[in-house]
Amino acid sequence: MAETSRGVIYTAWGRDHVEVARRSAASVKKWNPEMGTAIWCKAGDDTSGFDQAFHIPEGIKRPKIELLGASPFDETLYLDNDTMIRADLRPMFDLLRKYELCGAQVILWHRKRHQKPIALDLPESFPEINCGVLLYRKTPAVLTFFDEWVRSYLASGMKIDQPAFRETLWQSDVKFYVLPPQFNKRVFEASELIWSDAPRARILHLELLRPQKNPILRWISNRIR
Repeated sequence: MAETSRGVIYTAWGRDHVEVARRSAASVKKWNPEMGTAIWCKAGDDTSGFDQAFHIPEGIKRPKIELLGASPFDETLYLDNDTMIRADLRPMFDLLRKYELCGAQVILWHRKRHQKPIALDLPESFPEINCGVLLYRKTPAVLTFFDEWVRSYLASGMKIDQPAFRETLWQSDVKFYVLPPQFNKRVFEASELIWSDAPRARILHLELLRPQKNPILRWISNRIR
């Protein structure tokens, strides 16, 4: 039997976003040198630092979700560009021995902006998933899920894709697991600065890691490790 391939994928539109994704990919390699990386971007973008590179096809409205099913890997971790890996990812991928799709809940799930309905009246206790860190196997059920998610998103007219993911997940039989928050850490906490028995973040996902025009914020962003 062929060995199962594992890798991390990104989508980026524009030089600055590719550069941020490259930094994230470098953090993947730091902790996981055997892990493959791939990016979808515009023709002509500098794709050095990635193992594979693909051009975003014409007519794609939301590359982030429309290209998930095209991953070159059997088992894939999709990451937003504003992420930083801080640990060995193999224990995370081991979840795919049982589950098909994994993601972390949004932190402020109780707020109205994270309860926006499209077509379904869902329980508040079924919160949105932050779709910037998604782990999955390319099973038929997952590929069907992605197709339904894209359809729901495009029909919704929304700019954000999380409400469509939430409603698609509610209707799906895909084997889904909620990741611990340390695998999609959205804020720095005291445990980052002082000793704590709390688990250390394994994947940082911070707005500060996005392209920064302010030179002070850019200096800080470039020093997050």
